[in-house]
Amino acid sequence: MTTLYLTEPGTIVRYRNESLLIIKNKKSTSCRLAELSLVIVLPGVQLTDVVIAQLLDRGLETIFLSQNGQFRGRLQGQFSTNPTIRMAQYRMVETTFGMALAQKLVIGKVRNQRVLLQRRNRATKGQIAALTEAIELINTYSAHLSNITTPLNRSELMGVEGICARTYYQALRYWFPSQWNFTGRNRRPPLDPINALMSWGYGVLLARVFSACLQAGLDPYLGFFHATEPYRPNLVLDLMEEFRPVVVDQAIVSIIQSDVLTPEDFHSSPDGVGVWVGDVAKKLFLAELEKQFRNTVLYPRQNRHLSLSQIILEQARSLGRCLMELTLDYEAFTIK
Repeated sequence: MTTLYLTEPGTIVRYRNESLLIIKNKKSTSCRLAELSLVIVLPGVQLTDVVIAQLLDRGLETIFLSQNGQFRGRLQGQFSTNPTIRMAQYRMVETTFGMALAQKLVIGKVRNQRVLLQRRNRATKGQIAALTEAIELINTYSAHLSNITTPLNRSELMGVEGICARTYYQALRYWFPSQWNFTGRNRRPPLDPINALMSWGYGVLLARVFSACLQAGLDPYLGFFHATEPYRPNLVLDLMEEFRPVVVDQAIVSIIQSDVLTPEDFHSSPDGVGVWVGDVAKKLFLAELEKQFRNTVLYPRQNRHLSLSQIILEQARSLGRCLMELTLDYEAFTIK
């Protein structure tokens, strides 16, 4: 099954013979609907009413992102749901059990952040003191979260996650040459090319996790860590956490190290404040993201090798089982 990315303004999508006909500049390509699992649409793409009807009738998840990768909305047609799982999910919000799940999600994110920094530390033979210090600080908080018996409340957990995130992103700059001007995370708008890639990549990851939540019968809008913020897919943001370093950040490291992109492949946002990913950079980065999603690794919970895309779905299903059975055996997916 395939994810279809519709990213180029001026693209028109029509329906013909069980396929989507994608037209741009009088050139066309086709994609069979039966082979699609997810459609991601950026601004400036026109879907005909017949295409929208087909997407709705087939229950084919279609998510709309802004130009810089922010979630805008989705088409909701037919989709499988399990009211029992959703009721269990609703009961666990604002409970100690729910906060324990949130803490496990954050632990997974922090551990994966540490691993990505450790890889750079080994490559530089531990000669960057600030990088070593960042790893040690993140390790301290990770151990603290793993060893406490009573879950932190949401404010405390957000505080720990925030410290680890700032430390991680500041240390992540040691992966990138100085011409990329990356010193830490910024967004809305992103102010440098690396942050532009992050914002766009996290938007793509959000779309994939959103689809997985629906397949697992979960309500994507009601979370445990991000909880009940209005107009946001809070559970999707929760389940994304452990995969941000594994999929998106790793893809950015890989594509920058491959030297296929230059800062000239990015351009200023219309207001002149932020930085957007250019069309060529977007296509190359999408290819790298897909490579990460299809990367096959050992999934310890089932002791078999699965693609990261499959693991995202299995993690959503695992969370659903924990809620149904009231067991805290959810374990975040972590890399080594």
